[in-house]
Amino acid sequence: MATAKRLPSGSYRVRVWVNDIKAYKSFTADTKRAAERMANEWLIDHEEEVRREHTLTFEKAARVYIEQRRATLSPTTIIMYEGVLKRNVERLKPLALDEITPQLVQDWVNGLAMEKSAKTVRNIYGFFTAVMSYHDVDIKLGKISLPKKTKKFKRLPTAELVLETFKGSEIELPVLLAVWGGLRISEILGMHKADIEGDVLTIKRVTVTMGSEVITKENAKTYNSNRQIRLSKPMLELISELEAAPDEPLIPFNRRQIYGRFKKAMEQKGYYVTFHDLRHVNASVMAALNVPDLYAMERGGWANSTTLRQVYQQTFTDDRQKIDRVIDNYFDKLYKKTYDTEYDTKRNNIRKTGT
Repeated sequence: MATAKRLPSGSYRVRVWVNDIKAYKSFTADTKRAAERMANEWLIDHEEEVRREHTLTFEKAARVYIEQRRATLSPTTIIMYEGVLKRNVERLKPLALDEITPQLVQDWVNGLAMEKSAKTVRNIYGFFTAVMSYHDVDIKLGKISLPKKTKKFKRLPTAELVLETFKGSEIELPVLLAVWGGLRISEILGMHKADIEGDVLTIKRVTVTMGSEVITKENAKTYNSNRQIRLSKPMLELISELEAAPDEPLIPFNRRQIYGRFKKAMEQKGYYVTFHDLRHVNASVMAALNVPDLYAMERGGWANSTTLRQVYQQTFTDDRQKIDRVIDNYFDKLYKKTYDTEYDTKRNNIRKTGT
């Protein structure tokens, strides 16, 4: 309670020290009660204004979280987070973190579930919980009900069909790296000739598109993604034909050009798949060849939270080399078959364009 003092003039004045502006605020009135009332009313209003200015809303908290994670998360993850913040949390943005309740969260999730797939809802909810956890906010979300995942089946082409479709095409090398080597498109676009020693490719950077900007990051997607892949003879022959400098991108196409050519060619074959689906084809081949999960994960750079064993990416164990030979033998037979066993003598032919 502010206390007024009488001035020589007969009026009463109250002086209040305001911490946030580091100064005194004075209130003068004809009576002591009026001066004190003016001071107290101002203090109440000012404290509420300061509280509003300094309250951490979900939007502010989310932006802080994204900025703090920008250096450690993959660019694609950052893009996803920024998209979620822009489009999917309008209901939560203006709320202070301590105003968000489990019931409100459940209502928000229910609304998302009416418009989006279960996977998308779970990704959005994962971002929300990551923000709350980062700011040490515990609002007991254990009973939040998320939409159940549904198993979807996509008709995938065989590895043989893929090799046959793109043999001699402009994007044959990217396709081989994906379906045979199991590489992601960002890893393929991030390759340099200098990353290859002998027949071993070390994957250590990715190239992604953020809006209209192409960004190369000197780290792969995850710890497990930084790995080594033994390149097959057909891949090495295709690479030898390229004129890229050692420290320049090896593939002369961007993401959209590769996706466009791939999509068009596969649709002509009756398959509506993405370029990323080639990794699924690769995984299916490894399963059919009875490749142990440990080596499949190592080759493909997949991380699994239930797998605690760490594989050193710099070394090729005897077992790993056996697995590589099994996979390479399988694809090599298919590749030779698509060239009628004469692909070695046809490397100088004019390559097809437009695929």
